[in-house]
Amino acid sequence: MKHEDDIMAGYLLKGGKMLSKSCPSCGCPLFEIKGETLCVVCREEETSRRTNAPAVAPQNVPAGQETPVGTEPPCPSLAAALEETLVVLCRRIREERDPGQVLILANAVESGAKALKLLR
Repeated sequence: MKHEDDIMAGYLLKGGKMLSKSCPSCGCPLFEIKGETLCVVCREEETSRRTNAPAVAPQNVPAGQETPVGTEPPCPSLAAALEETLVVLCRRIREERDPGQVLILANAVESGAKALKLLR
């Protein structure tokens, strides 16, 4: 995975406009590209996950044997993605110098940890 600064620099070179707003997920600055506001870091990470994820064939479940809603086993890929995000957030906290941003990131880590606990 590319470093956040490299990703953002690439989009700036392509003509993207860095905004003063931050991504609620990762805390990186949002960009405006061709009239669309988005987080280029999250977009790159999602693209990277999609290209590295194995293709999953749909499973045919015989009629009457569907799993009732709410009893499905936790999605391992969701838990893994959440763990990965928590690690990235913790790294960003270590490097962050702005106390306000540290608080935002710490709250995101806390929320992510609670979500991970619920998944398991």
